[in-house]
Amino acid sequence: MIVEVLTLVFNTVRFQASDLPKLRGFFATHFPDDAEFHNHLPDGSFSYKFPVIQYRLIDEHPALIGVKNGIELIKNLFFDLDELIINERVYQLPEKEIMLKDQELGECEDYINYRFVSPWMALNQENYLLYREKDKIEQQQFLKILLRENLKSLCKGFGYWMEDVEKVKVEGYFQEKPVNFKNKKMLCFTGDFMVNFQIPQYLGLGKQSARGFGVVEKV
Repeated sequence: MIVEVLTLVFNTVRFQASDLPKLRGFFATHFPDDAEFHNHLPDGSFSYKFPVIQYRLIDEHPALIGVKNGIELIKNLFFDLDELIINERVYQLPEKEIMLKDQELGECEDYINYRFVSPWMALNQENYLLYREKDKIEQQQFLKILLRENLKSLCKGFGYWMEDVEKVKVEGYFQEKPVNFKNKKMLCFTGDFMVNFQIPQYLGLGKQSARGFGVVEKV
């Protein structure tokens, strides 16, 4: 399946990973009526729909990734956005780079190498307990299964049906990486993996992908 992915990079600004929630907060403040920027509905509840706008660091530069209807929303702000205000600091934007590319999504015959360029939040409360009950070898196998399920969720977000998930084979090794998230210690993972599946560049897998977790890059 061919999908369109738009990338907007603020290439005169440098951020740390901890600044990404503040970037998301900036756009949530400026576009409160567009839930695509922050996933919060008018009644205050949270939307669990596939995030069509995702926040990224690309070579230390803050960036927005847009898919589906998120593409037009990002296009509309490209010419009007002259500055970012983060923690009362003003970042001027004399240069911005915007790219719209067709990318492949879905099963393929060849194995492709990827790596997580940001921590992958693979576990929820329920499967965290299952993970901790397993030995090291079983944990790695469990994570491979979860990654495959994440790919299935990614496909669902694009309206693409994965015909036989069992034919998607994941190989790799993942290292534990504790991360502070909303003042809580979360167990995330880093690592390289290979899979017979096309993942569009810089899309995220797992929980909190819109906030910059689980970002995947081809090796």
